[in-house]
Amino acid sequence: MDSERFIAHIRKADKSEQYVDEHNDQVAELASAIAESYGLAKIAKLAGRHHDDGKNTPEFTAYIRAAVEGKRVVRGSVIHSTHGAILVNELASLKRNSRLTAEIVRTAIMSHHGLRDCLSLDGDVVFVEAAENIADSYESVKETVYQRYGRDFINQEFIDAGLDTHVITKNIQELQKKSKLLGSPYFYLAMFTRLITSIVIDADRTDTACFEDKRALPQRRALDERKEMWKKYLVHYESQLEKLQEGKKTSSLDPYRGEISRACAEFDGGEAGIFRLVVPCGAGKTLAALRYALHTARRYGKERIFYIAPFNSILEQNATEIAKFIGDPDAVLEHHSNIIFSAEENKDKSEDEKRYQLLTENWAQSPVVATTAVQFLNTLFAGQTSCIRRMQALGNSVIILDEIQALPIKVLKLFNGAMNFLASFCKSSVVLCSATQPLLDRVDHYRILPPRSIIENEEKYNEAFRRVQIVNCMKEQGYSREEAADFIVSQLESTRSVLAIVNTKRSAREIFKHIQDKLGNETPYRIFHLSTNMCPAHRSRVLKHLRERLKDTDLGEKIICISTSLIEAGVDVSFERVVRSLTGLDSIVQAAGRCNRNYETSCGIVSIINLRDERTSGQGYLKEAQKATQELLYSIKISPEGYPEGALSKDAMEEYYARYFQPLLEEMAYRLKFDPEHTLLDLLTSNPSGQRGFEEKYPQERPPELKQAFKEAGGAFSVIDDDGKVDVFIEYDEEARKRLQKLREATTLQEKRTALRQLQPYTVQLRDNDWIKTQRTALAPEDGGILVLPPGYYDGEYGVDETLNIEMETLII
Repeated sequence: MDSERFIAHIRKADKSEQYVDEHNDQVAELASAIAESYGLAKIAKLAGRHHDDGKNTPEFTAYIRAAVEGKRVVRGSVIHSTHGAILVNELASLKRNSRLTAEIVRTAIMSHHGLRDCLSLDGDVVFVEAAENIADSYESVKETVYQRYGRDFINQEFIDAGLDTHVITKNIQELQKKSKLLGSPYFYLAMFTRLITSIVIDADRTDTACFEDKRALPQRRALDERKEMWKKYLVHYESQLEKLQEGKKTSSLDPYRGEISRACAEFDGGEAGIFRLVVPCGAGKTLAALRYALHTARRYGKERIFYIAPFNSILEQNATEIAKFIGDPDAVLEHHSNIIFSAEENKDKSEDEKRYQLLTENWAQSPVVATTAVQFLNTLFAGQTSCIRRMQALGNSVIILDEIQALPIKVLKLFNGAMNFLASFCKSSVVLCSATQPLLDRVDHYRILPPRSIIENEEKYNEAFRRVQIVNCMKEQGYSREEAADFIVSQLESTRSVLAIVNTKRSAREIFKHIQDKLGNETPYRIFHLSTNMCPAHRSRVLKHLRERLKDTDLGEKIICISTSLIEAGVDVSFERVVRSLTGLDSIVQAAGRCNRNYETSCGIVSIINLRDERTSGQGYLKEAQKATQELLYSIKISPEGYPEGALSKDAMEEYYARYFQPLLEEMAYRLKFDPEHTLLDLLTSNPSGQRGFEEKYPQERPPELKQAFKEAGGAFSVIDDDGKVDVFIEYDEEARKRLQKLREATTLQEKRTALRQLQPYTVQLRDNDWIKTQRTALAPEDGGILVLPPGYYDGEYGVDETLNIEMETLII
């Protein structure tokens, strides 16, 4: 007798029904297809087959019918993500691999609507607690599933999944043989579990969306099709490169750029691995890395190329170049917060916005993805299912990580472990790009696999591209802000333009004011200010004006720009001299990239000064970076023969990182704010708090194989610390006022979300101090508001003035 068929989904448009077994079977096949390139097809199929077993109940059928009919229901009130986990768990034997198979699959099933811990921080096995909550309905669900598939079929799929588990454990053991310093095997088990969860989430949501939209399930590109696609892009790249070379003035550096580019084209590091591309500023790093990526993608039939950058300014600029060189803008997906669509007169999202949302949901449909380091790291570690879903797209890809030195210290061990995982188990080629490569392969634990260099004899190009020299101008007592202003102005005695970069917004504002007071409105001088107290639209306008003035040499103007570090990376400006407030050597090298960029002089000068009373406590590990730089510069001063190429040499950079990293090795494991004794790595490996709690509560019982607190780790993870900060909207110009009015007129949640995105160019992030504490509101578009700065409190030169007493309007949305 056939079992009753229960409903998984009801299509809104025509009320068509999709049965649970239909949905589970299609998710199983989709998950298997996604996981095939990872060698995880069998275990992913098992998880997909049973992920929605819990919908086989009259309660869920009643729940979904009520939802479709418009009746009020409480989302998640009918539990359905535990039944399949119990069924799979019951198939396990006492053998370790069998238990591990069950635990990986049950974790993926239970987490497909939100991460769940394996072992809570208090020592409870979350699966056991969840199973107790649905004990009344489980037996009937189990009977339905067994009647549908048969016991032999279900048992065989579990046995087959165990073969994948065996390969997982074997591969982790092989990696561990290379070095114990590569990290705990439990970290790599955690990454495999997250990957399988990602595959299930993507397969589940893809099948659901296709059913709702009456679309066929997507087909993955065949190997031959992928190779042909990359060949087409490569041919266009080479033709664009020829045009670029024909249309530009010859330079003495062109032969070196050509050598670097050819080396990237010819380098074959195999199907997967970790590689480094270290070339100076101005050497064409991005296009050279893209050339390597295209050749590798064609040679090995890669699924995708990822370009990852730390800042939107770099990302947008280089994504445009990538699209131009492959000749297919539609193939390049830019995924970052600056993507804004034109406001539509109608109440629905534009078709472009809908398409963009679909593409960013899983990254799987775009051959080239350009995104930020924040999005990339969230995909690997954050707790939101929208982030987890994208992880399945990272395999069998070329991943270019630009400006790798910009990664926050706290994520370095997590990053290293994740790159080892992608390169060793996911057939991905990871390229670490930077002119200042950090020593990621020399940390004490969770070090990255030793990267192979794409360019032989990297030092050869440092001298060829040397445009500047570093000059130590620090004083024992440091400079006051007024003295710093005088020093900056003095640089103009023998040059036309000077850029000064300082560490705080307050320093930038006060030095700017001192220079304004000193020079007044004297004709030859043009003074510019840049900081994050200015909204992005304002900064863009200032930069545009600044570039115009720098290029127009006929005016005879002397140009000064005072900026925070926002100008250091990805901003294409060139000054004859740069003054840099003491910071890390890696940042000094980035600042040097804004000096003599266009060879205005035979050799630009970057002067290092130290400011007194510069409050930098909120800037991560800046003090440690300053100390390491100061010690290095002192070593160079007393023993210059040890650093014949000065502070810009490879030896100096390696010495700097050795000094900088050494006291911060513990911080690299991501110390937890709510539990400073433990790290996020602890939660993703042995979970010592959970283990202690389990041993105290259940001294006679065997602990689970997987002890990770995935939910706790995902909730704690954040690439950027923005605690105690709030966004404030600036009515900067008429366009800003129009966009604010759109928000005020919005009636639906979607309209409000779209209108909020439109406000991004006109927002400033400020510390939530006493200045705005009484006006602070939640900023989430679902349930909050946005603060609006009244007119009169935004200065046309330096932006928001936090020294004034104001009352801000709160626009409730």
